[in-house]
Amino acid sequence: MLARLLAESLRRGTRRKLLALTAVALGTLGATALAEVLLASGDRLAADLGSYGANLAIEPRDGETLAAADLAAVRRIFWRHNVVALAPLYPLRARLAPAEAGAADGGLVAPLVGTWFDHPLEPGWRTGLPRTRPTLALAGRWPRDGAPEAALGHRLAARLGTGAGAEIAASLGGRTLRFRVTGILTSGGAEDEQAFVPLAAAQGLAGRPGRTRRAELFALTTPEPAGRRKPPSAMTPEEYDAWYCTAYPSSVAFQIEEAVPGARVELVRGVTAATAEVLGRLRAVLVALAAVALAGAALGVTAAMTATVLERRLEAGLLVALGTPRGRVAGFFLLEAALLGLAGGLAGGALGLPAGRLLGEGALGVAVPAAPVLVPFAAALGLLLAGLASLPPVLRALRRHPASLLARAAA
Repeated sequence: MLARLLAESLRRGTRRKLLALTAVALGTLGATALAEVLLASGDRLAADLGSYGANLAIEPRDGETLAAADLAAVRRIFWRHNVVALAPLYPLRARLAPAEAGAADGGLVAPLVGTWFDHPLEPGWRTGLPRTRPTLALAGRWPRDGAPEAALGHRLAARLGTGAGAEIAASLGGRTLRFRVTGILTSGGAEDEQAFVPLAAAQGLAGRPGRTRRAELFALTTPEPAGRRKPPSAMTPEEYDAWYCTAYPSSVAFQIEEAVPGARVELVRGVTAATAEVLGRLRAVLVALAAVALAGAALGVTAAMTATVLERRLEAGLLVALGTPRGRVAGFFLLEAALLGLAGGLAGGALGLPAGRLLGEGALGVAVPAAPVLVPFAAALGLLLAGLASLPPVLRALRRHPASLLARAAA
């Protein structure tokens, strides 16, 4: 019986029903598209902000160096797939000179940094300085790991009077190595005065094979809520599990400290703060836009249901006068609205997925992957939206006495 009444009710007043369904569909379409962009843009923006530099620094807790081989443990932590790039750094101050002059016969003392350039840390995963500092502009090519090659900052190259293809000699503590210059880099920062060589070469000059002084790491992280940071020892078990299983910079740093013996991990505040600020503002804007779209949809549903209830107040009055509980009459109208909301939510969710891809690629330059999981949420959102928006006019109409309802309907 209820199904027949609902079918007959939905058949009548189709224009108002279509208005309510369209309002819900447009609202959930906008919310779905914005949610899809938000899901995709977070990782993309975090990766783009990572191009300004690594966001974590690994340093020895006690002593001067770390075992370079131990750095492979960063790929065994819980958030190992969020670790995008890693580069050990062994900075020295060595005497550099063109090879034909000889490092011991002049030249100048300048920073020389040993690092990885394209190092296979594990099968299928290569890393090095070009990946942790992708903004470095290089004329030429990066040195090969294990080869006697070097890349020079452009100011250092000018002071040495050398360029790509030439050879330089580096001397430290009675040890001298020769390097062929493969590239000249420009950064606008300290790198312009530095020479970069393979890590093994710097270890050999320092007489510390297998060691590194620090490492820089870039990991995709989630901005941590301000004011909620507690030391792990002060957290409840539930708080600790939630924190440990979220890719906050502090939880990733904590896991690296657990994995790498003798390591202390510091956050690079500039990159971390910039990531948090930009992502926070983006999320606030997208959530506000989604709220506006849903509020407009709610107004459309309220207007359509108000007109529907006013048109059918005679039926409502008769049902109440015949002894039907007001709650059951209200439930009938709300069930009708819920069906419209469910249909509108499904339609809006299905249309919102391609709309989100168009919005992301056109407005933000973000490649947005399809997220079908949002469609059920859009359907549930449409159902909830229609039910809540219909509740005020239905309750307001049924609050009156049956005689009053019948009199108004007759008038």
